[in-house]
Amino acid sequence: MPVRRAHRKTTLSCSTCKKRRVKCDLNRPECQNCIRLGRECGFKFLNPAPRLALAPIKESAPPPSLSLPDPSFLDDLFETLPQALQKRFSQLIKHHAIQTSGTITPNANAQSTWCALIPKLTASHGFVSQGVVAISALHQSRTVASERERKILQDIAAAQMNAGLMSYRACVANVTPDNAAALFAFSTATTTFVLATSVEACHALLQSARNKSSTVIQHSNTVQHLVREIVNILVCFRGVLVILVPCWHVMVQGPLKPLLDRDWWPRPIPSSPKALEEDRKLKDLENLWMRPGRSYDYTFDTLSQALRDLRENFALVSLLTLGDTSKNAHAGSRLLDWTSTVTWITKPPQGFIKLIEQKQPEAWIILAHYAILPSRVGDIWWVKGFSTAIVSVAALVIEPSMHSWIKWPASVVGVDLSDFDSKYSEQNMV
Repeated sequence: MPVRRAHRKTTLSCSTCKKRRVKCDLNRPECQNCIRLGRECGFKFLNPAPRLALAPIKESAPPPSLSLPDPSFLDDLFETLPQALQKRFSQLIKHHAIQTSGTITPNANAQSTWCALIPKLTASHGFVSQGVVAISALHQSRTVASERERKILQDIAAAQMNAGLMSYRACVANVTPDNAAALFAFSTATTTFVLATSVEACHALLQSARNKSSTVIQHSNTVQHLVREIVNILVCFRGVLVILVPCWHVMVQGPLKPLLDRDWWPRPIPSSPKALEEDRKLKDLENLWMRPGRSYDYTFDTLSQALRDLRENFALVSLLTLGDTSKNAHAGSRLLDWTSTVTWITKPPQGFIKLIEQKQPEAWIILAHYAILPSRVGDIWWVKGFSTAIVSVAALVIEPSMHSWIKWPASVVGVDLSDFDSKYSEQNMV
């Protein structure tokens, strides 16, 4: 009986070669093994066919093939609005199909799936369209030059999100296989909206926090507002589990499969020298609470679990990154699936969020290290500033004497810790 020649294993083989247990040449968009055998290559899901690729669109060019089948499919929902608003909302739907949808999906195949699903989900759950319009308006508000136009778009975004939340909250109380996809679509829009607006609020508050002339009470109130904004983001991300967990097996086998299926992700085990070095730095954080002379506290279990999950997330992102992981994605390395950077933030223990709310230093130090991961996402409008916001707030919450514990994330995301070595350190306030 012939013996199959041993080959060097790689975690980045296509899913087809992995199943056949043969060496993959890692060629994209299709490896040579799959081409030769006429099989569907797993890399197609990472690098979709050129027809789905998003290229810069000139004003005179027709919409790409991945746009919504007919952007007028929501006209019936807007017919009670004034004519001027009907036109604007139709434009926002087009903007979502061509631009915004590409910033909330991991690849062009998932984007195409998302755009094709929106009309179907809207037909039975109107709040989906409100979520779509909200994030499209918010996205467009970041690109216009006119302050008046920016304010109009922000008002539309807030009004549509608030209107959608009313119906969504009633529906999410009873998650079923029939409404799970619509709830997931709206929760995606909500998370995008909350992250973008909360980060913007954080950076405005941080300007106030750096004001040396403010009183102790004013500074304390500012820090408290900053903590609330970060907690709001954590709660919003974790809320997605309310929908995904009960109906996961149904959703991942349905139309949402290209958006949710992550079977091709490798096991999160650090393997490269850089990944091993990062894992060592993270593991060293245990010394904050696991050291001689410090009595055991039940919160240590929560911190340890959050840290273990974070180490796994770092290992996963490292395996999915091509190039130098010490650099940001836009500076020489390429992340195959940017959604891998948010796996940790969607499932922190409830107790961990409580510790963040209580301004427990160890919890904030762990959160500051998580900030390294979204800094590798690249140029996605609603993630911009997220990492610097987390590390900056962490620097305000913990004592300046503990700043050495967040020196690594601060250097990665570009935060100068000396800006926060003030007499108003939150831990030193009475």
